[in-house]
Amino acid sequence: MRVLWVYESMNVQLQALALSVARQSDIDLEIMTRHVDRLPPELSHIPVTRIECRNKVDFRARREIRHCVEKGQYDVVHAYTSRNFANLLAACRGLRPLPKLIGYRGVIDRLHVLDPANWITHWHSRASAVTCVCHATKRAMQASGIPAAKLATVWEGCLPETLQTPPRSTLREFGIPTDAFVIGTVANIRPVKGVDLMLRAAAELATRRDIYWLVIGDKRDPLVTKLAADRRISNCVKLPGARKHGGKYSGLFDIYVAPSRKEGLSMGIMEAMAQSVCPVVTDVGGNCELIRNNIDGIVIPPEDHQALCRAVDELIDDPSKRTRLAQSAHERLLHEFSINAWADRLCEVYRRFATTGISSAA
Repeated sequence: MRVLWVYESMNVQLQALALSVARQSDIDLEIMTRHVDRLPPELSHIPVTRIECRNKVDFRARREIRHCVEKGQYDVVHAYTSRNFANLLAACRGLRPLPKLIGYRGVIDRLHVLDPANWITHWHSRASAVTCVCHATKRAMQASGIPAAKLATVWEGCLPETLQTPPRSTLREFGIPTDAFVIGTVANIRPVKGVDLMLRAAAELATRRDIYWLVIGDKRDPLVTKLAADRRISNCVKLPGARKHGGKYSGLFDIYVAPSRKEGLSMGIMEAMAQSVCPVVTDVGGNCELIRNNIDGIVIPPEDHQALCRAVDELIDDPSKRTRLAQSAHERLLHEFSINAWADRLCEVYRRFATTGISSAA
């Protein structure tokens, strides 16, 4: 089966995914991407063509995509951004035979009927299918009018080898003693991430000594800055901003908190799982698909900082449970959310759809 990816860029995770997909005996993978010169030597055996879609209506990109698709005679073409998908769908007008044209959806929002971009991407008549990062995304797309037969959940994966957890002494850089109990998260601090709920919980737990709260990520929510200045917690809340390869800092936490109000499939949670850190997550989006309550972590209701307090209290007081949940989360990551598992799921969608189409149960 000949498969073409039309990707915006190839980060480390996608490079590893490409290698795993290319190892499948029946898959002949080729790639169109923007930064061909940045790809590692390990991908040298995979044909790569440069493409840059500057917007959703890029006539030059469409000509280049059409030429590549006509020449390659692919069975499946998969585009990973709406910009690439829009240009791919337009480029394939009138092509015979027409390959299966597959898009991608990573958020849990429904499609808006007044957004013209949706009509030239997911609702386009030439769109064969859409891969969804979690079941919650698939449900939202189905509620948006996309037939279930065109939707397939493909859980993504994490590459633990890229997460070089820094030594515990690194905590001193943030003004945290190395023997402190650390609760943290890694996320751009926006209202949707619920970091304000985490700080409200911190204030409730202020009487517990030697607890520090660390948030790695850009500060984009003024409310969080205001809450962090509360005199009860100002000395124990640390907001150092973004850090390069921020996910590796999750390994310094005793508890990883994801208090999101809305979420697809969180890479931050997966990176914590990869480093054997016990997660506490809200029951939104794909969080409960990653974390099974009281098996791999604790799942709490959204918008409930009191529930977060109770979960943190329990895990502090019961270190054996914290260790058990963290280990289960780690094993689940290695089994269900590895790069190879991601590649297997993706290739199964390609095989099934290229021959008989995606079933409603996908």
